[in-house]
Amino acid sequence: MARILMTWELGGGYGHLAPLLSLARPLQDEGHTLMFAARDLTAAEAVLGGSGMSYFQAPANFFPRQGIKLHSFAQILLHTAFHDDDELLARARAWRALYALLEPDILVCDHSPTALLAARGLPLRCIVTGNGFVIPPDVSPLPELRAWNATDPAVLERDEAQALERVNRVLRALAAPPLTRLAQLFADAAPALYTLKELDNYAELRRDADYWGVPPGPGGGEPHWPEADGKRVFVYGQPFKALPEVLGNLNDDGYSSLVYVPKLPREERVRLQGPRMRFADALLDMSALGAQCDCALMTNGHGTTAAMLLAGKPVLLMPQHLEMMLIAKTVERRGAGLTVATLEPGDIRTALGRLLGDASFAREASAVADGYRGKFGPEDARRNFRALIDRLAAEAG
Repeated sequence: MARILMTWELGGGYGHLAPLLSLARPLQDEGHTLMFAARDLTAAEAVLGGSGMSYFQAPANFFPRQGIKLHSFAQILLHTAFHDDDELLARARAWRALYALLEPDILVCDHSPTALLAARGLPLRCIVTGNGFVIPPDVSPLPELRAWNATDPAVLERDEAQALERVNRVLRALAAPPLTRLAQLFADAAPALYTLKELDNYAELRRDADYWGVPPGPGGGEPHWPEADGKRVFVYGQPFKALPEVLGNLNDDGYSSLVYVPKLPREERVRLQGPRMRFADALLDMSALGAQCDCALMTNGHGTTAAMLLAGKPVLLMPQHLEMMLIAKTVERRGAGLTVATLEPGDIRTALGRLLGDASFAREASAVADGYRGKFGPEDARRNFRALIDRLAAEAG
């Protein structure tokens, strides 16, 4: 049996840990030893508490630059985990100390570039996992992410060269093999690409990519919709300034709405709840939601977006960060949803009316679902991962 360390270094919320736990549970049942290194211990306790799996603080004490609009994955690394030479070397050494302490055979990295960097040259089998955004394609230079507001390509090349130079200085200090290109850091690991091609912003650049769908979610309660007529709208994500007005518009426009926005102040929930709107207090069963709703209105959630499309339901996305904006752009190109990046109530109201009034959006979402029907399901996502672990464990001896 193998000792497996799962890592999470960049990103927020529970969206990285929950899929890892879903993949880890069957491995634990088979007798493998599962451990986690997480950037946020509060999130780790919320997701992993009671699982019987140990978790540790990831060496993730970098201080990203603020207020900078990033245009490539190389720039994202340069301004976060790869921001400073001394800091990067210190964290790489800390990762190596953690490896020496825990003695993993296999490293599973979700958005964990420094963990991958520190493993280079060690007798560790490495897996990169996550959605398309966190696993860049093996190209150089890495592409512009904001095609709608592109920057000078020479700037992207300069910044990528700076990141590569910094990484190689650290690798020399660790007596580890250098990289010839930045994307090699990810390309040298075994991929476990958990997304749909329709949601992958790098889809056109991947050669022979093997998409594994979406891991099973953490589960949830049965949805309880308002006993009212009208189209059913599921609302999910993070609060924003105009959200109460948006929810009020849903009531006024005759929709039947089920809302799961945990950070929305309770006083707003009490004010808005009524015959046409209910608020959920805990996670909901995504399969049931997908079957019952007419559309979803979301600020974030790669897994939730995938679940809606696999259920054949169109989505209205209100992205608040770059990763979700890229997902929203792919959905729009497919014709299975709309994007409102302004977060203006009037724009959202108009877009929702269009989404539910134009049958083409539901038709395209159904076409996505039909294209995947019978190809894979939640258990296939776990089965593929287990087969990869078994192969790497056998190679490790």
